[in-house]
Amino acid sequence: MLAVWLAWCGQVWGDPLLPLADWLSGDFSSKIQAAEDRRFEAADLHGRTIWPRSGPGYWFYLEQSLASRPAHPFRQRIFHLTDAGHGELLMVEYTMPKATDFAGAWREPAKLHTLTQDQLSRRVGCELRLRRLPSGDYEGRNAIGQCPTNFAGADTLVQYIWVGPGHIRLLDRAYDQQGTLRWGSPGEGYVYLRVTP
Repeated sequence: MLAVWLAWCGQVWGDPLLPLADWLSGDFSSKIQAAEDRRFEAADLHGRTIWPRSGPGYWFYLEQSLASRPAHPFRQRIFHLTDAGHGELLMVEYTMPKATDFAGAWREPAKLHTLTQDQLSRRVGCELRLRRLPSGDYEGRNAIGQCPTNFAGADTLVQYIWVGPGHIRLLDRAYDQQGTLRWGSPGEGYVYLRVTP
């Protein structure tokens, strides 16, 4: 109910960021998907709002880990959500120095007290641009061919995201210079369902 109420407030009061900002915050799990599809391993995703007075927009800490290895996240990122205009929202992605030092910060926010925006490294070309669907959910991706990677023989990464009040779906596709798919999420990506209000 809180997510629905905040989404309604965002529409009424004119803050286009509010629904998405609320839906990105919380704890999510893909264990139901993993139980139904053996291509997926159960994973957890945690999102927390940080630096609430550092406007414009919203800052988030997102952490992903396998359910079997919660103390060892495989992805930690800082995102800055802003209004790009013309019905488009922008999520700029940043990495942190010594990210492992901040593992579990979703549970222990004090770990992030020493982190400043000046310490972040922007992943140029990996910005996610999102639009709202008629259903009310959001979908987005980064620009094709603009997000570099050097992992497992790939040169460029395309990241897709879908967000609703009760779920976050993430799909990665990594390609080499010839346009051959080198690695990526199985099927239609990992579906994380909200496990906290």
